[in-house]
Amino acid sequence: MTDIGADVDRRVAEAWAQVEAGLSHVLPASLRQLNGPAPVQVVDAVEAALAVRLPQDFRASLRIHNGTNPGPTLPPRDPSPVPLTYLCDTTKIVEMTRMWRDNHDPEPDWDDPQVWAYLVDTEMLFLNGPVRPVIGSPGAVVVGDMNGDVRWLLDFDPAPGGTPGQVVRVDVECASWDVLAPSWTQLLVRYAKDLKLFGADPDSSPLEIDHLVGPACEWASSSSDSSGVRPAWLQDVQPRSPYT
Repeated sequence: MTDIGADVDRRVAEAWAQVEAGLSHVLPASLRQLNGPAPVQVVDAVEAALAVRLPQDFRASLRIHNGTNPGPTLPPRDPSPVPLTYLCDTTKIVEMTRMWRDNHDPEPDWDDPQVWAYLVDTEMLFLNGPVRPVIGSPGAVVVGDMNGDVRWLLDFDPAPGGTPGQVVRVDVECASWDVLAPSWTQLLVRYAKDLKLFGADPDSSPLEIDHLVGPACEWASSSSDSSGVRPAWLQDVQPRSPYT
């Protein structure tokens, strides 16, 4: 392993330790849902199945916690440790990503920055950060799910100014797309910070936590704040209505 690789692994391990410390304080029962590590060969198999190279920090994360497991009962016996129903394990990553990609239906009249600018201006689409709102984009890998309504993606085809592998929260029903963090490590650090804030003063944290269910999936969503506001990469785009 190179020094760079060792440093990435160390930072991911530290970030997960911070998340676990926060959960131990505010939602200790949720820790039981964290899965153990995935073998390297299993992570390699995900890449082969999806024909993608996962970011090194996400690979390192799977080798610490291979997703989460809410268990066989509904509702789950324990609250979720994340603001989703679950983080995908390696099997679910492949399954959910294939389902996501199966929904890809290229529409040149709609998959256009000019149309996206129009939809944002008319409050029919909510974009926060450098993300292209393409449902089923083949340049994404699904890594988390909330009842099939909200997903977390690793985005390998970001809009201008974005970072390949950035973490995106997508709520298709609400037409909301939020870049949560430029990398998986930074997502974990952000989440750990908000857990710590919640432990000190719940009103100061963007997290809302039901101690029977877990954190609300709206964490880090800006749909209400970004209503009618274009992200920087769309600022100078001439809007075009897709209805004319």
